[in-house]
Amino acid sequence: MCRREFRMNDEASGDAAIQIDTLNTVGDALSAAFIVYDKNDLLIFASRQVLGYFPVSSQFVEPGTRLRDFLGALYDSGIRFRYATRERGNLGREDWIAERIASHWRERSDQIERHGPDRWTRIVKRRLPSGYGVCLFIDVSEQKKREEQWRADLERVQLTEEILDTLPFPVFVKDRNLSFVAANKAYCTLRGINVEQLIGRTVYDILCPEAAVHFDRADRHVMDTGMPAMVAEVLVRADGSEMSVITRKQRIGRSGRYFLVTSVEDVSELALAGATAGMNVEGDPSVTATSLSPVDFPPSTPGEVVPPGQFTGRKVLLVAADAMVEGPAMRTLRRFGIDACTVRDEDEQAAFLDMARSAGLVVDLIVIDTQMDLRSLEIARTYGIDVLALDGFQLTTQLAYLIARHFNRRRDVPSLPVPQADDWSVAIEAPPEALVDVLVVEDNDVNRIVFSQILEGLRLSYVLAADGSEAVDLWERHRPAIVLMDTTLPVLNGYEATRTIREREAGLPRRTPIIGVLPQAFDRDHKACLDAGMDDVILKPISPDNLVAVFEAYRSPKQSTAAG
Repeated sequence: MCRREFRMNDEASGDAAIQIDTLNTVGDALSAAFIVYDKNDLLIFASRQVLGYFPVSSQFVEPGTRLRDFLGALYDSGIRFRYATRERGNLGREDWIAERIASHWRERSDQIERHGPDRWTRIVKRRLPSGYGVCLFIDVSEQKKREEQWRADLERVQLTEEILDTLPFPVFVKDRNLSFVAANKAYCTLRGINVEQLIGRTVYDILCPEAAVHFDRADRHVMDTGMPAMVAEVLVRADGSEMSVITRKQRIGRSGRYFLVTSVEDVSELALAGATAGMNVEGDPSVTATSLSPVDFPPSTPGEVVPPGQFTGRKVLLVAADAMVEGPAMRTLRRFGIDACTVRDEDEQAAFLDMARSAGLVVDLIVIDTQMDLRSLEIARTYGIDVLALDGFQLTTQLAYLIARHFNRRRDVPSLPVPQADDWSVAIEAPPEALVDVLVVEDNDVNRIVFSQILEGLRLSYVLAADGSEAVDLWERHRPAIVLMDTTLPVLNGYEATRTIREREAGLPRRTPIIGVLPQAFDRDHKACLDAGMDDVILKPISPDNLVAVFEAYRSPKQSTAAG
């Protein structure tokens, strides 16, 4: 009999062990902690995760421990003051324990309470008809953080929408797929639609195919290059009336998450009669693309437009082999009273300029399609004529205000001397030992052209170096007020050239500001520039506004030349 009794007790003990292992496995699977207590409020089980939730000794979660003692340990640990979010006053220890025990005797209870500064716990309590109770603790901190972040994002979105809607001029935003993601009331009113009809759609959904292609091309150019654009247009409002506008497009955001922001400024009152003659987009009920005039933009704007006749008599030579580019460009030039002629290749260009020189004809500007050979630029520089190097998009949509910008900023500026050096890219050669405004260190021919045009437009003297070794030599010769340093250079790279300059200027009274020019915004490259001795960095593509900001920050008044 004794042997049989022992065998039954042994079996019961084994069953209990299996049950405990099962409950622990359930707790692990749930990623939660829980306790089980009987009708006398004695703990009969506590999962091993409980001690990870609450800073109490293991003795307070042993089977047979009173629920009151477990709660008392919580109170004594100090967690009680962070544990509950809504307490009736500052309860003492016994009152707090009593209130908690009462909550454990409710049939059902489910609430979320704050546990520490950034931790939230869901507490689910059940009291079974048998008197047994179960209390489950679930960490919902990540969920609460996401909810709080979502609420904060929603508030920011609502604030942004309110700000956009208060603007008196139309503004809309597109994502990298060029789908509308935001638009203010002014734009919706202009289009005669509501924002719900716009969000998620593209221009192909709301415009005729011809107009959609026109706008999509302009948007993609800005999105792909990062170059801001300004286009003069005539729009037709929902009521049928026309308005002359300046549309500005700009890419914002970071790589992989770019957005295109477009604003539309009504300049109807400033437009001259007859200035709206241009390309009519047939069948489009809302837009006619034009060249617009006259608007006097401040020097810091991306460009300027010009009224017809303002530059009558100016002589411009267009070098372009693409008839699709040549046609719109020549119409634009002639519409504004400019004497224009076009040549198709470098040989025709050289022959035309020889003939013009023999006849005493002065060519004011040569506009070159960037698809042409680099020799076109060399020929233009040989004759000492100003150059605008523009791509196909700029030639067909932005030529009017780019030329206006060039001529407006060249007013009252003496003609540049014809370069004596063979290197066409040194556009303004300073005499030996003279202080120049800028030393540009760049080995890419296209980027050298961009720098040259921007610096000429800003009326700054400059020299260009094609490698790091030449940069050091030109720095010693000219002592520039500021250096724009590319980092990927032959002979000496930008970091090595900077270190050499810093070594050679040790002990000199003036430290030359050196600005690194980077193609991408990587932290490691930014740090490498600063470690090499550079003062700051800017990113490509370079714009006039970027350079003006750098010059204002790093050039002293005595070192600077007035910028147009």
